[in-house]
Amino acid sequence: RSYTMASTGLLAVSLIEKDTNNDILWVWSYPTMDDATRELLLRKCTLSQEEGKQLEFSFGHIGQKWYYQQNFQTGGTDKLPKVVSFCVAVLTKDFSPEQYFHLAKIFGLSYLKSGSPVSIVAHYLSAYTKGNVSNPPEACEPFVAQNYDVRKAYTTYSLRDVVRQFGVETVLVYNALLLKKRVAVYAPALESVLQLCQTLPLLVWHRQNWNIVYPNVDLNDLELDDLATHSTYIAGFTDTAVEGRSDLYDLFINVAAASVTVAQHAKDSFGMTKLHKDIIFHLMQCVQNESLSDNAIVKELSSKTKELLVNVSSLAPNGGKITLDLLRARKLSPATETFLFSLAAAEGLVEM
Repeated sequence: RSYTMASTGLLAVSLIEKDTNNDILWVWSYPTMDDATRELLLRKCTLSQEEGKQLEFSFGHIGQKWYYQQNFQTGGTDKLPKVVSFCVAVLTKDFSPEQYFHLAKIFGLSYLKSGSPVSIVAHYLSAYTKGNVSNPPEACEPFVAQNYDVRKAYTTYSLRDVVRQFGVETVLVYNALLLKKRVAVYAPALESVLQLCQTLPLLVWHRQNWNIVYPNVDLNDLELDDLATHSTYIAGFTDTAVEGRSDLYDLFINVAAASVTVAQHAKDSFGMTKLHKDIIFHLMQCVQNESLSDNAIVKELSSKTKELLVNVSSLAPNGGKITLDLLRARKLSPATETFLFSLAAAEGLVEM
């Protein structure tokens, strides 16, 4: 039985070390990586932070690639005498944090035990070609790619918690994602940013698209140039200066302040209508209903969204395309007209 299809996401693995002089060094990768990727992974690696403040796991997304980084303390092992700590970075084509952190742990503990990157290569090739690692280090479970359902990765965190945090302003985030706008998420702690960015696409579950998530962006040219190539995204930042960069977003979320702000240039896309009010009222009721599970809340919102989409597509004659004239003939309020036309455009139902 072949597992190859389940594991084609792997692109490369690399090692970054912090030595006894506190220097951070690029040590090795398999296969080799280009300079831009190497520079990115070095910058994202949290080994330079004080011990205790290092985030054990972190991940990010640039272009068509995802990267997952896990830190390990050497504990003074004689296999790595000049190394204080190291980071395993796994480069992949897909979003699946739990899966790739499992592999990173296998790679990291193998390196810790042997002191040689060669031990990583055998496990990497096994995962890459067969979709499994049957002989991991003692502290690890065997790895089987097929055990990782991407929908489980999508529902790691709770939409209920997000709605409780942001209250009725959640409807602004829902509107932004529904209309395929640009959302910036800011918090000083990377962990908070990663968690919220990973959770927000649950608001538009009917698309099941986590490739709009860029959860760990620095305000540097390489990353901002990449972001500029996308017309819609959820981008996470830990640099407070991002709030002043309204060219990067239509909606700004400040996690610590639990505030949601619409950029001045995007105000016209955020006119609230009766449709919005009905949806947020229903969502708030679901959140307060303790008998509903987190997944049930996602499904409830998704079914409301699908109802809305069915109603929008039914406005077009004989399954054709929707035009502004068609909506104007319905004598809707200006905000409703704008919203429905924008929604139809986001869903590809508009004649361009």
